[in-house]
Amino acid sequence: MQTTLPAAPPPGFRKAIPVTVKLQVVIRQHSLCAKCGERLGKLDDTQFDHIPAVQLRCWDDEAKDTTPRSNDPEFIFAKHTDCHAKKTFGSSEELTRGDVTEIARTKRIAKDTEEFRRRMLAKLDPDVEVDTPPRRPKKKWPSRSFPKRGKHEKSRSRGSERDSASEG
Repeated sequence: MQTTLPAAPPPGFRKAIPVTVKLQVVIRQHSLCAKCGERLGKLDDTQFDHIPAVQLRCWDDEAKDTTPRSNDPEFIFAKHTDCHAKKTFGSSEELTRGDVTEIARTKRIAKDTEEFRRRMLAKLDPDVEVDTPPRRPKKKWPSRSFPKRGKHEKSRSRGSERDSASEG
């Protein structure tokens, strides 16, 4: 039983949103921002947000598009520029992670999971090759000499600091 992880869209995949889809979204929202509820301005000043983000969707090889489709009006929301930036990059006041952070996290986890699966398969089937990262050579800790004391300097011991404090 070998399951495969759903693939993300290929790098560089991004279809432009057609004007008709943008108009359908704005009409569906009654010209109000999906985040703050205030009136949207001109169509050129409005940004359109995919929920879920396009890079977080699964890739369909047969359709050569994401699931759900990248330009499906039901999964696109019109927002002000600053409202869209908060969702994309995260917000410290709302303590939310942005889409950019989630995309990076998802890619990192998928890469780690795939490496783990390869290692487990290699244990079961010795014919499977596994790319093992090269081991770094051990480094010797640098040795540094202790400072030399002159013959006539007093040696420092635990009691000497106390004795000098009581003298003065």
